Amino acid sequence: MSRMKLVFVILILVALMGEIWLRGFERSSSFAFVTHMLQYRHNNATAKVLMAETKEAKIPQRQKYQPQTQRPLLPTPQPWAHRSHQHKQQKPRHQTDDMEEVGSKRKRQNQQQQRQQEKQLQQQQIEIPLQHADFKQTLAESQLPQVKSQRQQVIYQQQLHAKYQQQLRHQQVIFQQHEHLKHNYSQEKESQQQQKQKILQFPYRNQQLKHLRHLNQVSAVNSSQHKCAPRKHVVFLRVHKTGSTTVANIFARFGYLRNLTFAIPKYVPHGFFPNCHYDTLKRENIFNPDARPNLLIRHFFYNESVLKGVFPRNAIYVATLREPFAQFKSFFNNFNIQARFEFPRTKYPVTYFLTNRHKFIWQTWMIGKLGPQNNMAIHFGLPYQDSMDESYHNGVINFVNYVERKFDLILITEYMDESLILLRRLLCWEIKDIIYFTLNKREYAYKNEESNTLRALHRQWSPVDHALYEHFNKTLWQKISQQGTSFRDELRVFSQILHAVRIFCNSTDGELHTVSATKWNGAFTITRTECHLMQINIRQFTNEYLNKTINPKPDYLQHGWVCR
Repeated sequence: MSRMKLVFVILILVALMGEIWLRGFERSSSFAFVTHMLQYRHNNATAKVLMAETKEAKIPQRQKYQPQTQRPLLPTPQPWAHRSHQHKQQKPRHQTDDMEEVGSKRKRQNQQQQRQQEKQLQQQQIEIPLQHADFKQTLAESQLPQVKSQRQQVIYQQQLHAKYQQQLRHQQVIFQQHEHLKHNYSQEKESQQQQKQKILQFPYRNQQLKHLRHLNQVSAVNSSQHKCAPRKHVVFLRVHKTGSTTVANIFARFGYLRNLTFAIPKYVPHGFFPNCHYDTLKRENIFNPDARPNLLIRHFFYNESVLKGVFPRNAIYVATLREPFAQFKSFFNNFNIQARFEFPRTKYPVTYFLTNRHKFIWQTWMIGKLGPQNNMAIHFGLPYQDSMDESYHNGVINFVNYVERKFDLILITEYMDESLILLRRLLCWEIKDIIYFTLNKREYAYKNEESNTLRALHRQWSPVDHALYEHFNKTLWQKISQQGTSFRDELRVFSQILHAVRIFCNSTDGELHTVSATKWNGAFTITRTECHLMQINIRQFTNEYLNKTINPKPDYLQHGWVCR
C-alpha cells in the first residue's frame, strides 16, 4: 500500500513538472517571437536610413522586402511597460512556430542585404572633382578618422563631398561677379574713350560747347531721374557780396547749355541800376523784352510790377543772404569806402567807420542808391529813406513777411551746399547742374576785425538786414527738416561728387571725369570745357559766351559803353 502511494506521488510530480516545462517552452517561444519582431522593426528603420543616404549619394536603392507567404502579419506588439499580464493572449503552438520562422527569415534577409550594400559602397568610388588646388592639398593631407563601421566612413565622405560642392558654388558666384564688374568697367572705359574722341574732333571751343549743349538737351529729354520737368523760368536777385556770383554762374551755365534766353540791360552792361541817368529795372530798360526771357541773373533792385510784366507767373524767385556783419565788411572792402571818404588810415577801419558813421553823407558817392546801411534789404525793395533810418523798427516785421511771400527760396551763403540741394529739388534739376566753384572771393587785412561791440553797433545801424538774415536762416533749416532723412544722404553724395570734380578740374590729368550713377543722379561726365565754364565769373562768362548768342546786339556791345 505504501509503495502504491509513493508511485502515485511520483507520477503526480512528473505530470506537474511536465506541465511546467510545457508552459515555460510556450513563454520562451513567444518571447523569442517578440524579440524577432522588434529586431525586424529596428532593421527596417536602419534600412530606410540607408536607402535615403544612398539616394543622396546616387547609389541604386535596394528592393523592398516582400514576404513569400500570403499569411497576414500580426499587429506590432505594444511596449512592455504598457503590457498587462491579465490580458495576455497565448497563441497556439503552430501559430507561434510560423511567426518565429517568418521573423528569422526577415532577419536573415535584412542582414544579407545590409552586407551586400556595404560591399557595394566599398567597391563604388565617389568621384569628387578636384579643381581647386588648395582643396586638393587639404584633401590629400587629410585622413579619414578611425570610425567604427564602413557606413560611418561613407557618411563622412558624403559630408566632405557636400562641403566641397558648397565651396565650389561660392567660388563660381564670386567669379561671375568679378566678370560682371570687369565687363561693366570695360564698357564704361569704352564709352569714355568714345566721348573723348567726339570732343577732340572739334578743334574750337565753340564747337565743343555746341556738342555739350546738344548732350544736355538730349539728357534733359531722356532723363528718368526726375518725376517732374526741370523749371526754366528763374529770377535770381543778386545781392552784393553774398556769394551771388557763384550762384549766378550756376544759372548762366544751365541757361547757356540749353539755349535759354537771358534778360540783359539795354543801356548799361553790368545791371539794372540808375547809373548815367537811367532808372532801375523797367520794361523799357530790358533789351528785347518781348522775347519772354527765361533767366534774370544781373544785378537789380526788386520791382514786382516790372517782373510780372516780363516773366510768367510760374517763374521761381531766388535770392541769397549772408551774415550781415560779414557782408558789410566785404562790401566795405569791395567799394573801397575808406578811400572814398578819405578818413585816416588805421589798422581798424571798420571800427573807425561804425563809431563815426553819422559824419558821412552817402548821396555823394553811392552807386545806384546803394549804401552800406541795410544793404541787403535795399536789394529786396526796401525804400531808400527807410534804409537810412535807424529807428525803422515798426515796419521790419511787415517787410520780412513781404519778402517771404514774394520769394520761393532764399539761399544762405554760410550753408551753400544745403541751400543748393534745396534749390535742385525746387527746380527739379540734376546734381550736375549745381556743381560750383567759389568765385569772386577776396582777402583783405581787416577781414577778421570783429568784436561783440562792433556787432552790436552794426545791428543797431542795420536792423533790417539782421532781421532778414535771422528769419530766413531759420526758415532754411525748417525746410531742410521737412525733407526727411533723404536730404542728409543726398547732401553726403553731393559733397563727394563736388570734391572729386574740383580735384579733376584743378589738375591736368585726363580730358574727362566720369561720375557714376547714384540714387540722386544719373551717370555723367565733366569735360575740360565745363571746368572752364565753372571757374569764370559772371562778367567774363557774359563777354565770352552769352553776348555772342545775342543777335541783334545792344549799343554798348557794338560801340562800347560810355556814360552819356
